[in-house]
Amino acid sequence: MSAKPLDCLIVGGGAAGLTAAVYLARYRRRVLLVDAGESRLACIPRSRNVPAFPDGIPGAELLERLREHARRYQVPQEHGRVERLVGDDGAFEARIGARTVRARKVLLATGARDVVPELPGADEGLAAGNVRYCPVCDGFETQRHRVAVLGREIHGLRESLFVAGFDNQVTWLSMGSQEAVPAEAMARLRGRGVLIADQMPLHIRCRPGEGIEVEMVDGRRLSFDVLYPALGLVHASQLATGLGAQAQDDGQLVVDEHLQTTVAGLFAAGDVAAGLNQISVAYGQAAIAATAIHNSL
Repeated sequence: MSAKPLDCLIVGGGAAGLTAAVYLARYRRRVLLVDAGESRLACIPRSRNVPAFPDGIPGAELLERLREHARRYQVPQEHGRVERLVGDDGAFEARIGARTVRARKVLLATGARDVVPELPGADEGLAAGNVRYCPVCDGFETQRHRVAVLGREIHGLRESLFVAGFDNQVTWLSMGSQEAVPAEAMARLRGRGVLIADQMPLHIRCRPGEGIEVEMVDGRRLSFDVLYPALGLVHASQLATGLGAQAQDDGQLVVDEHLQTTVAGLFAAGDVAAGLNQISVAYGQAAIAATAIHNSL
């Protein structure tokens, strides 16, 4: 066990965790960043809505720039996983591998992961850029394309409406769930010209230069330029909820205006905290949380 407690332990090395690390290092705080290496940034082929990158930037490159920024301020960055977190404000203990680290404050930037469709070909489609997960991030690039949204009930319907706002020809792959959607919502969908394929998909096939083909259970083959899975996110909030922190139904942690959870001394930023899942939001939340942590210390 370390003899002297850290000012702050940062769990997670994505946009939020690394930004918070820079802020706290510049506040001359003693920090450690522990990262399991699972940031969704690494999976983004190119993001075009990150400020100051008008031509876009690959997620892996942005992640490395953020790491280098933290290295400039000698932030210790350790690859590992916090397996257990106990304690309370001023006296947290985190189990990392075979050792225990103590910290006065903890910032969780553990993020979330997309629920990936259990369909052959989904991973290949993601690598090719035809399967995407964030229309808020890249819906602009889909204008006037053939776009499919794969998702159940109201969540899939709402994402279909959102994508239709980019003048796309949208098909909602509703996975047999359209009957569970209110008639008023269905009327809105039809009013936007969204098509509906209610059967279950069986397979996704990439066709280089042509888009993707989705084979349905009834044998139909539907062609699209882009497919958005809208199956939800799994937020990595277990360390916080294990301490009694309150979370929303979707797993995002409830935080106050300073990004403190309902557990005193435990903060959250980025996708794991309640709010819009965006890189720019993660930056802002990290800045607010880090400053609040510094002031509270």
